[in-house]
Amino acid sequence: MDSETISNLADWLYTNRKKIEDKSQEFDAQKIYDILDSLGVLRKPIKEYFEMTEDDYYQNESDHRLTLQNPGNKLSELHDRVQVNHVDGSFAGHDINFTYNHEDPYGKGDYKVKTDVDLIDYSFTVIGAVYDNTIVADVRNSISKDAILSIGLAARAVEEYLK
Repeated sequence: MDSETISNLADWLYTNRKKIEDKSQEFDAQKIYDILDSLGVLRKPIKEYFEMTEDDYYQNESDHRLTLQNPGNKLSELHDRVQVNHVDGSFAGHDINFTYNHEDPYGKGDYKVKTDVDLIDYSFTVIGAVYDNTIVADVRNSISKDAILSIGLAARAVEEYLK
């Protein structure tokens, strides 16, 4: 995977976000899963996390940015998301600092697909820009595992919404 693939997908999401929201545009979550898996941040393929319990993930891999409140629930039921929203630091010095914020696509009760589409788009815009200016290992070593999981959870939720 390369930075252009990530950035192109972010651009496509931005351009098609309204059509995804009104269900007139197909959405291929597998493209997102492939990018996430290619980054090599998580130990397993992203799809394997959806059936994992919150407690199992928390104990074995989480970097504790996500709000996990239901230990026995599957991660696919999780409403909290961690969005990549900014990066600073030094590319030359391989000292990259991503910043994050929390999003909840269920915040007002009903699922808001726009929140998840925006999370994926914005996160991939930031990740793509970093990847374009450094090596993938810098991204892999600097980005939150919980943010990568959140992108996968968002893609899965959008995919379910469109069924």
